[in-house]
Amino acid sequence: MNPESDADRRQAALPYTLLPITPSVIRELEDRQSSRAQLPLEGSLRPVEEVRNRGYSYRVGAGDVLNVVVWEHPELTNPGNELRDTQSAGRLVGPDGKMFYPYVGNFQAAGMTLAEIRDYIAENLQRVIRTPQVDVRVLEYRSQRVFVTGEVEQPGVSVIDDTPRGILDLINEHGGLRETASRRLAVLSREDESHLINLHALHARGDTRYNIALEPGDVLHIPDNSADKVFVLGEVEEQGSVPIDRNYMSLTEAIASARGMDALAANDASVFVFRSGVQPGVSQLCDCEPEEALVFGLDLSRADGILLAERFELQPRDVVYVSATDFARYNRVVSQILPTVSTLFQLDRLVND
Repeated sequence: MNPESDADRRQAALPYTLLPITPSVIRELEDRQSSRAQLPLEGSLRPVEEVRNRGYSYRVGAGDVLNVVVWEHPELTNPGNELRDTQSAGRLVGPDGKMFYPYVGNFQAAGMTLAEIRDYIAENLQRVIRTPQVDVRVLEYRSQRVFVTGEVEQPGVSVIDDTPRGILDLINEHGGLRETASRRLAVLSREDESHLINLHALHARGDTRYNIALEPGDVLHIPDNSADKVFVLGEVEEQGSVPIDRNYMSLTEAIASARGMDALAANDASVFVFRSGVQPGVSQLCDCEPEEALVFGLDLSRADGILLAERFELQPRDVVYVSATDFARYNRVVSQILPTVSTLFQLDRLVND
C-alpha cells in the first residue's frame, strides 16, 4: 500500500485513504472524540439531577391508589369506621382518570399533583367543614411505568414514584449489567424516537449528564457486546476478534490481546488499521471524501510508533492487520513449491531407475 498512489485508492471497489498515524492525527482524532462527547442531549432528554434541582412533583395517573386524610373527621377518612387497613381504604384513580371523594364527588385527578388534589378537596369540603385540613399521599404507584430490556440480569417493568429515577437507578434495580452487555451504548426509546446513551461516559467517567431522567412509557434497551469488537488479522500469534470491554481500546491493547506479533514473520514496520463507514470531520485529517474508508498505517519498529500505538483509540469493527516480512512471504512461496519440486524429483529418479 502506497500513500502516494492516489489512482489506486480512488479506483478501488471501495475507495480508501491511506493515512500515516502521526501526533497531529492522534490529536485530531482525540479532539473529534471529545467534541462528540460534548454534544447536547437530544429533544426532551434531561439529566435526572437537573430534574431534581428544578423541583419535581409527581403527577397522579390512572390506577394509582391515594390516601386522603381529613384531620378530626374520621368519618371522611374512613367512612363507617370500617375495620380496614390503610392500604385497602385507599381511593383508586379509575381508568378514566377520575376519583370519588365524599362531598366532593367525581373529579379528574389524573394529571394533578398531590398538592393540587389536596387544595381541590379542601376547597370543596368548605361547604360542609369549616377550614378543613387535608392531607393526600400515594399508597400505590401504578400508573407510570418504564421498561428495561436486553442484557440486564432481570429485564422487566418498574414504576415511577415521587422520586425522579434515572437510567442508572433503573439498571441497578434490575440487577445490573450482564457479562455480555455492551459497556458503550444503550438505547432509550421515547415517543417513537430512539436515543443513543453513552454508557461508557456514565459508568467509567461518571458523567451524570447521561443519567437521563425517565418518563412514563420509556423503554431502555441494553444491547449485547457483539458489535463492540475489533478484529486482529495477519502476522499475530492468535488471529480473531477482541471485545472492547471498557469502551476504550488502544492499538497496543488489541495486538497484545492477540498474544503479540509473530516474532519470525511479522513486519512491525507495516501495521494497518482499516476503518470503514462515514467518517465525520474526515476532511480535517486528509484530502478525502467523508464516505471513504480510512486505512491508518503505523511503523512499530520505531520507539515513537509504540507510543503512538498506545494513544491510538480503536473503534468498533476496526480491522487491525499486521503485514508479513518479504522473507516470510518468500518462505511461504517456497514451502508451497517444495512439495511439487520434491514430487518431480522422485518421479525423475523412478524413471531413471
